Amino acid sequence: MPDPTLRLPAYVDLRLLGKCNLSCPFCFGPRHEVPSMTEEEAFRVVGLLRRAEVRGVVVSGGEPTLLPYLADLLAELSRPLPSGLPGPRVVLSTNGLAPLRTMERILPQLSWIALPLESADAEQHRLMRTGVAPHRARVLRLLEEVRTRHDRVQVKLGTVVTRLNLSGAPDVLDLIEDAWLPHVWKVYQMSETNYGADNRDWLSVGDQQFEDVVARCEKAAANRGIRLEVYRNSKRSGSYLFIDPDGQAVVIDEGQERRIGHLFQEPDMVAAGLRGAIDHTRNAGNFSGTYPDPTAEGAS
Repeated sequence: MPDPTLRLPAYVDLRLLGKCNLSCPFCFGPRHEVPSMTEEEAFRVVGLLRRAEVRGVVVSGGEPTLLPYLADLLAELSRPLPSGLPGPRVVLSTNGLAPLRTMERILPQLSWIALPLESADAEQHRLMRTGVAPHRARVLRLLEEVRTRHDRVQVKLGTVVTRLNLSGAPDVLDLIEDAWLPHVWKVYQMSETNYGADNRDWLSVGDQQFEDVVARCEKAAANRGIRLEVYRNSKRSGSYLFIDPDGQAVVIDEGQERRIGHLFQEPDMVAAGLRGAIDHTRNAGNFSGTYPDPTAEGAS
């Protein structure tokens, strides 16, 4: 049975670090200078999530593959629960730059991997995924590796829509051969949080512009037989519980991040902050729509 004092939502985002080997101007993750969660603290958080019997965890950052303990942490997180239930579905959200030898240790621990492609136009992609020039080629190589050698791992492809990639975002599937196509393609309205907030004046697009891109993406996904999911900022509040590298619990309130307390040092504050801040139906729908259970009836 889950610990009755842990009233966490069923689906949680664990942001282990701020550090990243890219400097993407739209990023809504923690600031890069934020210290990484220690290995001891990360395993402590995983223990809490397992006691709470959460059903899914997105592990992100920053770039989580930079952490040397990541494979061991994911193995602990995903193993069966003491109650006999399966462990949570584990998603790794990564920029795709880790060497394949690193990913070989990580992939067996995953249910899903989330990879980014921002535009079919190479220059548009380069302006959005800044810091490593061959980023797009390396993501495509990892996508091929996962789809051809790791059948158990499902793939979500993410595309963030900004002013930089309005024309090229709907065509990203053109870069991918049929055998390597993702299971889900998710198109995101840029969130104006952290680096996204810093750069919103020259990056963000209006709702109508975004919906115009979505309409084109819907046609592209239908033509390739791919499930399309859409993230809109209007639906962000109530959908997420983030755990930041310093152990703070973070919810979304009126579209902005709100820190509600440290998981271990201020559990009563966290419990109070969670009440009313999480819409459990929205939380479950967001995760299960993006990362459907491949063992469930009707899942591909």
